Amino acid sequence: MDNYITKYCIIKPHEVIVDGKIEFSDPEKSEFGAFMKSIYKHYNIKYPKYFKMDNLCKVAFMTSEIILKNNKEIKSLEPTKVGVILQNSHSTIDTDTKYNDTIKNKANYFPSPAIFVYTLPNVMIGEICIRNKFQGENTCFIAKEFDPESITEYVNELLNSNKIEACITGWADYIDGEYSSMLFLVEKNKENKKDNISFRPEFIKRLIK
Repeated sequence: MDNYITKYCIIKPHEVIVDGKIEFSDPEKSEFGAFMKSIYKHYNIKYPKYFKMDNLCKVAFMTSEIILKNNKEIKSLEPTKVGVILQNSHSTIDTDTKYNDTIKNKANYFPSPAIFVYTLPNVMIGEICIRNKFQGENTCFIAKEFDPESITEYVNELLNSNKIEACITGWADYIDGEYSSMLFLVEKNKENKKDNISFRPEFIKRLIK
């Protein structure tokens, strides 16, 4: 049985694409922090903890906020029935480097717990789960590039075995000011849902090309 993408969002430099349409853009070509802040304001997000996140968490979190906005149905599911399965390429190396800068010099040794807490890629998943109270299966796979074949196989197995009923899945990566995020809300087949896209590799590739 097919499972379906019921909403998706892509954030890339200066553009937010939702369900195939550019929903927000930045003609000023702002740097990452300013662009993320403008998205935060545009979508009227209210979550002060966002400003403490590292950059990888920010781009993943913001993408998840957009696909979940006003979705009372997903948030009404049992917390254990919503999973978050992501991929990225650079893990948390951007934050790892910043943390290393605080400990590499013995004469100027100032380890920062605020930075260290973000030195695992699963933390970005944790931020999404905490925000939405999700408790289903979650993990982050490291891959050279987004791999639709492996992620669809994994997520579809979770859904088809009834371990979860919905999943936020996709890709989120950040390093040295370069970033991209594409997240999909995937649900079991439900009647009367129009315009849904089958969660198969060939359909995903059409969405992101």
